Amino acid sequence: MSKFDDEIEKAVKRAGKTAGWMFAIGVVTLLLGLWTSFGTYGVGFVVALPGAGLMFALGVIINLQGMQLMETWRQGRRDVEISER
Repeated sequence: MSKFDDEIEKAVKRAGKTAGWMFAIGVVTLLLGLWTSFGTYGVGFVVALPGAGLMFALGVIINLQGMQLMETWRQGRRDVEISER
């Protein structure tokens, strides 16, 4: 059971790191879109905005899935501890 607990914790940590990277990529996308918009009269920013929004949304979804996994695992552990008493 301890090995399974370690795997759950690793998965949640990976989800958190991935969500952080998706946020960072979204920020970079916005900055690059803003930078390219100077030569294209704002077209670069308008094109980059949906891409950055998708990156932010994917980061939120990944983070929520990690939290859901952790909560499901905690509830399962709680049920096992109660049944062992």
